[in-house]
Amino acid sequence: MPKIKFADLPRPVCEHLLQRVQQREATLEDLQRLRQWVASGPLAPDGPRHKDFGSFKLCSNGEYPLTVLAPGMAAFGLEID
Repeated sequence: MPKIKFADLPRPVCEHLLQRVQQREATLEDLQRLRQWVASGPLAPDGPRHKDFGSFKLCSNGEYPLTVLAPGMAAFGLEID
């Protein structure tokens, strides 16, 4: 199973994610949790999925993360640990 890619993100995807992190007011603590999770080399199961970090949800489909949602926003797909 492929891993979710965070290195070498396409520039538009990277810019979108950074903009959404700022708009969603992600906490430093939750961004640290994201960093630790990324370092663990998470797998990319088939289909849409999301991971809840508390102050934001990271959504992805395929090998790249796609967007960041605020806590009350509905996310599609499988919730991953």
